[in-house]
Amino acid sequence: MSAPAKESEPDGVGYIEADQEENNLAGESTDSESSTASINSSILRYHEENGRTYHAYKDGKYVLPNDQSEQERLDLQHHLSLRTLDNKLYICPAGRDGEIPLRNVLDLGTGTGTWALDFAEQNPETQVYGVDLSPIQSPFVPPNVTFQVDDVEDQWMYNTKFDFIYSRHMTCSISDWSRYFEQSYTNLNPGGYMEIMDIGAVTCDDGTLKKDGFLSRWVDLFIEGTSKIDRSFLGYQAYYEKMEAAGFANLKKVMYKWPTNRWPRDPKHKELGSWCYENISSGLQGLSAAVFTRILGWSPEEMNTLLEGVERELRDPTIHAYWPITVVYGQKPRAP
Repeated sequence: MSAPAKESEPDGVGYIEADQEENNLAGESTDSESSTASINSSILRYHEENGRTYHAYKDGKYVLPNDQSEQERLDLQHHLSLRTLDNKLYICPAGRDGEIPLRNVLDLGTGTGTWALDFAEQNPETQVYGVDLSPIQSPFVPPNVTFQVDDVEDQWMYNTKFDFIYSRHMTCSISDWSRYFEQSYTNLNPGGYMEIMDIGAVTCDDGTLKKDGFLSRWVDLFIEGTSKIDRSFLGYQAYYEKMEAAGFANLKKVMYKWPTNRWPRDPKHKELGSWCYENISSGLQGLSAAVFTRILGWSPEEMNTLLEGVERELRDPTIHAYWPITVVYGQKPRAP
């Protein structure tokens, strides 16, 4: 049977055809795998909750953990993001148009710092700054990398302007996206670019993801919880419009898809599905704990019962679901 026709999307992929052989494997396991603060004892004294640790600086702002398990997931997610972009660190023209040399680059929400380190290795003449609430980056860095503990929601006090600002997987981290993009715009040199990449709420094109299923319920509750603290999981939907309002020009929005497991027929999407399954399933408890227990008031037992059902649906190849991935980039116009 031919796939149903779909409405056109922004640049990116369209309908993904399912691999019928994977459907036959249902039930089997899926294979794969603000001023700048100094790093002092109080910042390293992490908050502990539900058996996980969370950032101490600005305790409670960010709902995901920062422990070793989460750091490993972030590194895996970095490689998943690279494969999504065909092994490129970013897709905008920054540094590729031959007009604006990349002297200073800022990585907002750098996490373990893997993107910043990779960028610095590929661009040894560029000074790369990575900013995060948690000091979980490697202490062994090349001379062109600087990591800082800071809150990007505070007033930025950088003593330099940037030629490229990058931001990735910051959903549920920012309460005022308009200000976030405005500060990015202000801190760019004319002609400089900003690019942001983020994950959206799981969806499906063929009706195999049931609205009353465990995964759909988890997403609805996750949106409810993050909305209660004004850091909605749906914030990514307005990135383009808010960047435009901040003054960015030459805006472009590109869409990708992360299948929930190996259900697609297409080899690249099957590979992305393997990586995505590991990324979400390995981090499911960490993604959920603070939102469900701290914000929604669930007991750990209630949450774990739901997560067991979510895990079953995540590995079920008869459910042709995917997480939409949005990349938006824009340029600060040059002075007339």
